[in-house]
Amino acid sequence: MRRRISRAVAVTAAALAAGTLTALPAQAAEVRPAVGGAFAFAGHGFGHGIGMSQWGAQSRALGGQSHRTILDFYYPGTTVGRQADRVLRVGLTAFANAAVAVYAPTAGQLTISSSAQKLGPGQRLVVAPAGGGLSGAVDGGWNETWGGTVTVSGPDGVLLQKGDGTFVRYDGTIRIVTGPKLTVVNDVPLETYLRGVVPAESPASFHPEALEAQSVAARSYAMSVLRPQAQTDICDTTACQVYRGAELRDRNGVTTWTTPASTNAAIAATAGEIRSYEGQVAFTQFSSSNGGWTVAGSKPYLQAREDPFSGPGAAAGGSVAAWTATVPATAFDAGCAPGGRATTLVLTDRDGRGDYGGRVTRANLVCTNGTVAVTGTKIRQLGGLRSDWFSIASAVRQRYDALGGAASLGPATSAELGTPDGRGAYQHFAGGSIYASAAGAHDVRGAIRTEWARLGWENGLGFPTTGDTRTPGGTGFYNHFQNGSVYWSPATGAHAVRGAILAEWARTGWETGLGFPTTSDARTPNGQGYYTHFQNGSIYWSPATGARLTRGAIRAEWARLGWENGLGFPVTGDTALANGRGWFNRFQGGSIYWGPTTGAHAVRGAVYDAWAAQGWENGSLGMPTGDERWNGSTLTQTFQGGTLTFSSVTGRVARG
Repeated sequence: MRRRISRAVAVTAAALAAGTLTALPAQAAEVRPAVGGAFAFAGHGFGHGIGMSQWGAQSRALGGQSHRTILDFYYPGTTVGRQADRVLRVGLTAFANAAVAVYAPTAGQLTISSSAQKLGPGQRLVVAPAGGGLSGAVDGGWNETWGGTVTVSGPDGVLLQKGDGTFVRYDGTIRIVTGPKLTVVNDVPLETYLRGVVPAESPASFHPEALEAQSVAARSYAMSVLRPQAQTDICDTTACQVYRGAELRDRNGVTTWTTPASTNAAIAATAGEIRSYEGQVAFTQFSSSNGGWTVAGSKPYLQAREDPFSGPGAAAGGSVAAWTATVPATAFDAGCAPGGRATTLVLTDRDGRGDYGGRVTRANLVCTNGTVAVTGTKIRQLGGLRSDWFSIASAVRQRYDALGGAASLGPATSAELGTPDGRGAYQHFAGGSIYASAAGAHDVRGAIRTEWARLGWENGLGFPTTGDTRTPGGTGFYNHFQNGSVYWSPATGAHAVRGAILAEWARTGWETGLGFPTTSDARTPNGQGYYTHFQNGSIYWSPATGARLTRGAIRAEWARLGWENGLGFPVTGDTALANGRGWFNRFQGGSIYWGPTTGAHAVRGAVYDAWAAQGWENGSLGMPTGDERWNGSTLTQTFQGGTLTFSSVTGRVARG
């Protein structure tokens, strides 16, 4: 292999000196084609990274910081404030359906406020839209209609059944408001509401000071986003902050979760405490982990700051500060124009903070039907990633390292760049190049690379689908590409073979059959087909005949007669006679037969038809022994068993 590398280095150096492989200037964009149908991500953090990091709060609490010290860091400039308990109107997203099933959670009865009807233990009330109001029906019991709203309450809250058959118990009261889809609202005191929020947002096993910081942040957040003019003050999903209610039950009614003592204690310890800024409740955003840097938000106290307490390894048990993910390229198809398939992600801008250059702010999604400008957040959403602070593994670099790095390909002579079509990435090295695309990351070297470049790089034969590979016999090298192959041997040089000619060559045994190509595939002089010459023959192709091989004395005779301009293109390959005594090729304008004692001779026209009628070489005439000869209007051809003479005057063939 050492000889091969030396040859490659020499060829590359010469090409660079000649200006054919000029290294382009480095660019900031990170071009990452999907390799193996997927993208390999590595990243930091979980969530948007604005405000408090929950894992950062845990790390700080474990380090001895109080909840107020933690909040001072994540919301600088805010102060401690007070908030009296009050009722929140929480929109319950999971129940915005065509009907809602209501149960009493315990032995106590539920009261329907609009009619004073009662719902006893074990009974189910189904509420559904009815005209401009609501209808309620109890299995095996009463039914009635109400105006646009009905309120349900009980001594232990209200139990609602979700569409998947599970149940949620809510403290406070439940209001059901009519509409195309019902709006279901939990009217619940703020401090009680927090009991269903804090354990949904932070692990209940966290340090008490971290849970107290979460309690204050959640209380402040809820008060900062109130919507007095809307039907609800706040929602119950990550679009606001997650609210799980008071208790979860499975389909059999068995309790699977209830508010933990640890978070209830943290809420009680901070009762009424909020963060304020200039007389207003602070907008205290938070996320699971900022990965080591907070992200600037919409308020002066939501600042971008380095946060070592939230970086990788900072908190015991933390697993979201650093993460990896392999995402199929198909996950990003939804970001393409209709009908497009994602092929490449190009990361064009970052915020400049931390590893990889920080969070991705701008990018391009390259699809089979065009390129779409996207944000890092959009990539996160499409790929189901934990954050927009990520890198995508360079397949070029991985391949370079796998090949042995500089010991194999030498030092880099260009930056890693994107191909002009945006569908791949490449880097030139002193000993060759590596190209990465949906077809994988592969090295191309020496004269093979020079030939590939001559044919237009990836715009000619397409991207490489194999690396620089020694042929099985050890006498040469090859690369397969999307649209063909290039083979090299010391005796023949590097030549491209593609299409049906490549398939026919493969059928005959590649270089162990016809040998290495001695020309790249080329158009025939008459413009009607293509051919490739090999060491032991040729393969010609035309739309009418397909790809056929011809070799030896038959090929020499065909060449003497003018190649495809004489007998036309071959319509069969080089074929052994049934009697084992020779070979033949049929052509559009006749046939050439060869035998060891007779040589190669063309037979065509009326003489060919007459010879065929008497049994070809198996008839009494045997094989042709001479070429056709004209004498005025008469053509004569000799065979082993006689002659055939054709008269252009009569159009008849006579045997002599």
